Amino acid sequence: MTDPKQKPAVERLYECLTDGRYDEARTLLHPDYHSNTQPYETSVDALIEEIEAIKRAMTSTKRETILTMADGDMEVILQRVEGIDPTSGETIAYRSADFFRTAADGRFIEHWDAVTFDGEDLFDSIEI
Repeated sequence: MTDPKQKPAVERLYECLTDGRYDEARTLLHPDYHSNTQPYETSVDALIEEIEAIKRAMTSTKRETILTMADGDMEVILQRVEGIDPTSGETIAYRSADFFRTAADGRFIEHWDAVTFDGEDLFDSIEI
């Protein structure tokens, strides 16, 4: 049984990425890491480049973890991210569900995600 006081690795990973602690994030990522949903995210370096691009597109970023789960070699994080578009000054917010598979050494090797921007998800488009 997992110690409930210990943060799941997926939470630690996102804290490191959000805070720019990339060397620490690399310890959680397998050298063969890749995303199955983001075609340009083919390596750890590509993931870090993506995070840096998000940080340039959003200032005053706040990230909130909604839920984390682990089952076998999979970990999941549901989160909400909000920031300011530095060009327009408008708030940008999105929610994501990120799924990570761990390799035999316990580091994340595969990633899948689903991202929904606030105000643009399926339930907002259904007319009842």
